[in-house]
Amino acid sequence: MIFANCALDSTISKANEPAESAELNPPNWPASVHIIDSTKSDNEIQNELDGLQEQPTIITSDMTSNQDLIGTTQFVPTEHFSSKRKAIFFEPREEPYKVDVQVGYYVQVAGLGASAKDVKFADNGAEKKKGPYCPAYFNTNGELFQLNQNGQLWAVSQAAPIRRIHTVNDLNLNDKGAQSSGGHLANVQVDGALVFGSQQQFCSRSVTVGDSGAINLGAWSNVFVDTVAPEGCLKAPAAWNGAPFGENLSLETRANNWRAADWSTGSVDKDGASTTVNVPKTTVEKCFVAMETVADDSKKYFLHVPQPRIRSGDSPSPLGADLSGTTDDRRPFENVYVALADAGDDIDYDVARKINIALRQGKDIVLSPGIYHLQESINIVKKDQVLLGIGMATLAAPPNGEPCIRVATGTEGVRIGGIMFAASKINKGLFFSPKTTAFIEFGKEGVADAGNPSNPGVLSDIFCRVGGDLDREVSTDVMVRIHQGNVIGDNLWLWRADHVELAADESPNFPDMNLDYHQVVMGECPGKTGLEVNGDNVVIHGLAVEHTQEDQVVWNGNDGQVYFYQCELPYDVDQNFGAKNFVGFRVNGENHQLGGAGVYSNFRDYNVLVKTGIVHPKAFDSKVVINPFIVHLNNGGRIMTVVSDGSTYGGGPVYDADHMICKYNPKAEDEKMHESEKEEMEENTMVRQTSWGWISEKLASPFRGSRPTSPTGVASQ
Repeated sequence: MIFANCALDSTISKANEPAESAELNPPNWPASVHIIDSTKSDNEIQNELDGLQEQPTIITSDMTSNQDLIGTTQFVPTEHFSSKRKAIFFEPREEPYKVDVQVGYYVQVAGLGASAKDVKFADNGAEKKKGPYCPAYFNTNGELFQLNQNGQLWAVSQAAPIRRIHTVNDLNLNDKGAQSSGGHLANVQVDGALVFGSQQQFCSRSVTVGDSGAINLGAWSNVFVDTVAPEGCLKAPAAWNGAPFGENLSLETRANNWRAADWSTGSVDKDGASTTVNVPKTTVEKCFVAMETVADDSKKYFLHVPQPRIRSGDSPSPLGADLSGTTDDRRPFENVYVALADAGDDIDYDVARKINIALRQGKDIVLSPGIYHLQESINIVKKDQVLLGIGMATLAAPPNGEPCIRVATGTEGVRIGGIMFAASKINKGLFFSPKTTAFIEFGKEGVADAGNPSNPGVLSDIFCRVGGDLDREVSTDVMVRIHQGNVIGDNLWLWRADHVELAADESPNFPDMNLDYHQVVMGECPGKTGLEVNGDNVVIHGLAVEHTQEDQVVWNGNDGQVYFYQCELPYDVDQNFGAKNFVGFRVNGENHQLGGAGVYSNFRDYNVLVKTGIVHPKAFDSKVVINPFIVHLNNGGRIMTVVSDGSTYGGGPVYDADHMICKYNPKAEDEKMHESEKEEMEENTMVRQTSWGWISEKLASPFRGSRPTSPTGVASQ
């Protein structure tokens, strides 16, 4: 199989392209986009919303063991792996909407104003109903509105950001202490208390807490970037030897700088660390859709492209939220192509070609809600172009191994946001893998591209998924690869499935864990790495990578920064994972800063020993690697140390197998003892691992190439 390098210039002949023409404004939105008419009464709107959202259900004993919840009516979203996608947009109006919106899976709720104050919600007196278990609540989005009611609840986990909102009272990010695994706030103003509660980790970027407000921190780790808060809410920044922006990093914590916990036994220090980055180099808000009523009373749509907020090293204080939209670049929809997703079983195999034509014509792209089964890459070849998904629009990767999106080398200022990515079954050769598959290739591998710090590329709300539905042969090698320099990431969740849908009449393979899903075992839904960064000066605010089969993150570029990192190692690996020194985060580049990083283990099938969670050249410099921690969630095995510089392991207190705090430096005799510890567990789990996916993976592995993951001098063998 031959793959030409001309893909970035599009495979479409220019002679066959239609003549450039203006797009419709307002656009012909598909049925998956629901525009809430501002002239309707609240009762009419509530009836409309009730038809769009899942309804509350009565909680039974097979749903929870919490006796206080059994028999009550709660909102429990069920469409975990649904193919449905929708956007609910509220038109601007003077008076607040008094309606109850329950936001379920794959739903975006947003105002259509240029500013948060243009769409307001007030309490309608109805009892708010929310489910008892927050970690299962992913893949949703709220943007661009003002909340006037008391006790606003946004109890979610990853891939469920809330952006560009103003709440005049409290904002509760947990539901009465229910387990919550983390999330992302960006460009948010909270006049009351910001309550994290039971959230394990949380990233708050460009948040303003009012003078009378407060911050109630979460369980294990909070990261605040460019956050304005009353005195005493955030820890004061500490100096870092005069390095650029280092003086804006807070090294103060509410606990020890090095932390470990054993969640399975309840031996957890709930007084988690807090990391503050007062003045980041640059922040860029996500693009959004707005509607305006123009002179003839017609309604016109605009794509808002917020400008970068760039700070100098001597910036005195954080900027916090900017909800006005006055500095945004407003692009009329006459030059915005609205792409249409597949309609049920009617798959449009030509959709990527249509999008590429519009991109070649210089248009921006809005992906309407739905699933797009790509047959070729979407190629961004012009500077400053926007590719924005609404309503959790999902790109399914081309089956030939091409990426979903390619950004051409030297193309600065590209904005990609609000998009989910799904792996496909790749048509590879029988005896070799012809290329490294990925969802996003930002720049070109091996080609120098410094980018532009004044006009950075931006990735906002990027959610990748390898597995989840019925096909367990889907795969990718690396979900996101960034080759261009000066790219900013803002909320990336890169997930290899740990569970997938059950087929009809299929019994769960781990009924003691969960009756609703098939738990992924070795060989199913393969994916090597979540993120690979080769460009310099790449910054990410909010990154989560889970369950990939090799290093979760490989960072080769210099001068990188990551503030907030959440990682769960794979459940289904054996001791080869530990023997090959795979880790949660590996830094090979120079001058890298890492703040608020947590690596969790839950080795379900084998008693795996992993020497360390994070490999970093400056691992033991607490002014460079700030507030890292590890957590043993459940089951056997363990991560033995928090950090390593590639030769020395340690970093602080770690719970051993007996839950005693110790300093651990792995030695040969310790690994020998570990071998005997894991024998019984392996005997019990080998039967469960013997699936066709596992067998086929073992048969195919000798014929596949693999990327080096532990360069010489980085990790000991």
